[in-house]
Amino acid sequence: MSKKQDILDAALNIFTEVGTSAASTKSIAIEAHVSEALIFKHFKNKDNLIEEIVKSGYREATRLVAEHLEYKTPENYISNLLDLPKILVLSNKNFWQMQYKITPLNVMAMTHHQLFMKSSHELLVKAFAALGYEEPELEAEILLFIIDGLWKYIAANEFDTDHIDAIIRLAKKKYRIYS
Repeated sequence: MSKKQDILDAALNIFTEVGTSAASTKSIAIEAHVSEALIFKHFKNKDNLIEEIVKSGYREATRLVAEHLEYKTPENYISNLLDLPKILVLSNKNFWQMQYKITPLNVMAMTHHQLFMKSSHELLVKAFAALGYEEPELEAEILLFIIDGLWKYIAANEFDTDHIDAIIRLAKKKYRIYS
């Protein structure tokens, strides 16, 4: 593993544990077994390090979305979108825990999250329109609120997967999606 990746991994662990504001480059250097100077050589400053972690996390999330979220039918799309928060958070829990903590306070993290969610909104509107919903735009927004709350709930809590699965099944039932 490269030293740069060691730094990214250590920073993610520390940011997840204490948040980005409380984390020091010194603590990251100790965790990564590198000098602080090497952190600055690779990233220039802590903000650039945070941004690289966020970009990397969303690249991975985009890859997973491409694997799990294809628009075949409106029902299939809505069902798969409801499954996605659990898939994403469990695939990279530290990233999503960090993102949960920093998104409300960090414009860059919030911007990346909004861009990530944008294409889902457009396809949800299409799905709800195809299913004959009276206000597909509003239905899409409501479902995205549910999805946003679900990933945050999973990231913020130690959870029982049966409980999360029950929440997802109930949301699918409310939208008459049976998979």
